[in-house]
Amino acid sequence: MRNILILSILLCLTNCTQQDNIDIKKVTVAFSGYGCESECPYKVLSVDEQLNVKYYAGMFANEKGYYTGTTTKEKWDSIKVRFDKFRLKGIDTIKWELTDQPDVEFYIQGGVNKNKFKENTGKMSDEDLDILHWFVKSVPISTLIKTDSLTFETSIQYPIPYKYKL
Repeated sequence: MRNILILSILLCLTNCTQQDNIDIKKVTVAFSGYGCESECPYKVLSVDEQLNVKYYAGMFANEKGYYTGTTTKEKWDSIKVRFDKFRLKGIDTIKWELTDQPDVEFYIQGGVNKNKFKENTGKMSDEDLDILHWFVKSVPISTLIKTDSLTFETSIQYPIPYKYKL
């Protein structure tokens, strides 16, 4: 019985250690245009381990359209370090207040594991907002090439179409 208990503890520790060492393969962050009195830009930025960058800017954004490009290995490594916090701990929502700020959707893929979070930016901690703003500014849009269309793992970057009944 004692050996089974020791074996169980070792297996649990090994499994927990392996889970913490999962490498991030892709990070995608999307912004809803709702909030900011309904004029926040709809945007999404995605970077993967092959250094591919995908970007979409929609309604209320200055640089509307779909864009692709690449980033550097150093930039990708710094993205992984910062977003590992979200993968392990989630988003800190230390504020609890009504806010007219945009929602943000995070998608972090690590091998077969996928973490998806959605939160209002007005309720996020300053530390998490700093990571978010750094990520958005980490890839200069001017270095990307415009393309026809792209697909993303997130959905809040597109406005919900209005349906009118007559």
